[in-house]
Amino acid sequence: GPRFLREATEDLPKDPKIAGLPRTNVAPYSITMNRARDAGACTYPVGRAQMKSITHALLIALVSLAILTGCGGTGEGIFCILTCGQPPPSADQSLPGQWNGHAMTPAAPDASTVSTSFEFNATGGFEIGTTPLRAFFSSGNAETRGVPSFYISGINAWHVLVGTSATVTFETPPRTLSFWVRTENAADVSTIQILDGTSTLIMTVTPTDAYQKIVVCRTAAETPIESMVVIGTSGGDVVIDDLSFGFPCTTDDIFCLIAETLELGCEVDVESTNDLVAGVQGTVQVNGSQVTGTGTLYAAPGTTLADGSAFANLTISGTVSERDSLNLTITAAGVSISVSSTFVASVYDRGSALATVAGNYPTFDIFGDPASFSVDASGAITSGSNSGCVGNGQISIINANFNAYDVTLNVTSCGALDGMYNGLGLTLDRNATDDNFTFGVYTSQAVIVGHAIK
Repeated sequence: GPRFLREATEDLPKDPKIAGLPRTNVAPYSITMNRARDAGACTYPVGRAQMKSITHALLIALVSLAILTGCGGTGEGIFCILTCGQPPPSADQSLPGQWNGHAMTPAAPDASTVSTSFEFNATGGFEIGTTPLRAFFSSGNAETRGVPSFYISGINAWHVLVGTSATVTFETPPRTLSFWVRTENAADVSTIQILDGTSTLIMTVTPTDAYQKIVVCRTAAETPIESMVVIGTSGGDVVIDDLSFGFPCTTDDIFCLIAETLELGCEVDVESTNDLVAGVQGTVQVNGSQVTGTGTLYAAPGTTLADGSAFANLTISGTVSERDSLNLTITAAGVSISVSSTFVASVYDRGSALATVAGNYPTFDIFGDPASFSVDASGAITSGSNSGCVGNGQISIINANFNAYDVTLNVTSCGALDGMYNGLGLTLDRNATDDNFTFGVYTSQAVIVGHAIK
């Protein structure tokens, strides 16, 4: 104890650069204390003035040892008092890599689909559907308020009254659920929670005073939807209309690249034809195994997203098992897309070099418009299509140990596709090793996905 205190106070380096600074702004030193039981460590940055305070605290703690038995009788004493009090957090799982898998998106209703626009009057509990495809509403009113903006179709909706909550449960838990939701006014504070059969939260929705469409689609490997809880905290009612469940989902292929910078790019293709459905660009973060992120979802040119838009902001949530599996929920344009994917070590771990991507790529097109594509030794891109589109850009190395490239592309003379694009690329194998340079680049409103073959 005393020896430790002498070392902590007397052995501080006398740094002349620090000596002239205000003491409150100096924190170049730290104390690290190890736990006797779990070998965890906590490091605290401290300045000279703070060191004096810590010395006093240590003295008090040493005196306290005479009357304290430690935390919970463990005998750890001073170490328990001054260390973090919790075991060190688990290490964050690694996210970067090439991830290939499937995306589940809603399809047209079939015979198993149950739908309602609440065109009936009911107060308190009621149900819809027929056995075994029934949904039970614990409370709230199916009614009209005579306000057209409250209704998507017909003149009724389900109103969950302010200051109350209501739960929808399902006789046969479905894998899909969709509904439109809004609040009665801008002052409303409310939430909706969608849970699976293990009471695990699938999604939280925060309604606004403008209608939004919510769609949840669960894969065969995921636990079906068990319930939906609507909580009207204050301000006004929660209004829900055009609710459906049990409709099928389509399965699309999805290919995602996450760079060492945690930038994300994804290509979503029709499983049967490989035609582009959508592109995703964003950034992701990881805390332990929990993944979150934001970005933009882009419809393929000539198509629209579920809400009729060409692009929409997205949020990402999910889990990762390092270099094994990545399971995400991507929510955008009122649709929740479930993504399950696996790590492709043979692609991502092969490294990157400008010499690898340099060359001429005679097989290339911009959404069906045949085009030239070449990369010189410095990574400069030159491209031109039969219709007159011109593309010039740059390929850059992100980390030479991994197969991921930064790509910028300036497109001109191409109508709606004109703009400065940026994104990610990587090499794949078509007829030979690394002969396929695949990339996705984006503006704020458009996406170009390219597959250039040498």
